[in-house]
This record gives sequence, C-alpha cells and structure tokens, in this order.
Amino acid sequence: MKKNSSNAIGAEAAFAADLYRGRAALNSKAQELLATGSRQVTIRLSNSEIARAKQQAEAKGLRYQTYIKMLLHEALGRNPARH
Repeated sequence: MKKNSSNAIGAEAAFAADLYRGRAALNSKAQELLATGSRQVTIRLSNSEIARAKQQAEAKGLRYQTYIKMLLHEALGRNPARH
C-alpha cells in the first residue's frame, strides 16, 4: 500500500511540475506581448464570451484580459494583412 501511495504522490508531483512549467511559458509569452508597447482600446463582448474567456484564462493561470489579448495577437498573426 505504501508503494501505491508513493507512486500516486510522484505522479501528482510530475503533473504539478508540468502544469507550472506550462503556466510559466504562457506568462512569459504574455509579458513579451505586453512589453512591445500598447494602446488602450474599448470593445464590446457578450457576457458569455467574457465568462468563457475568464474560465479559460483561469485554467491557464492568466488574467482574462491578458488572455484575450494573446488570443487576438495569435489570430492576427495567422492572417497577415494583404495590401
């Protein structure tokens, strides 16, 4: 029984390490985006969109406004402007 307990603890520790490593990478990416200079804008989003963004951001360990900015940045990068 003690061996199963230590295996479970080891698995939980590995999971936690992966989770925090992932959060650290996301936070690093968010900080890079914020450091590039910015300007405040106002947009209207539905309550359900904001709620979903908050849930997803919380799961990733981010603030929801930073998460929305990251999503927008990634979407704009996938579809470059054509002149």
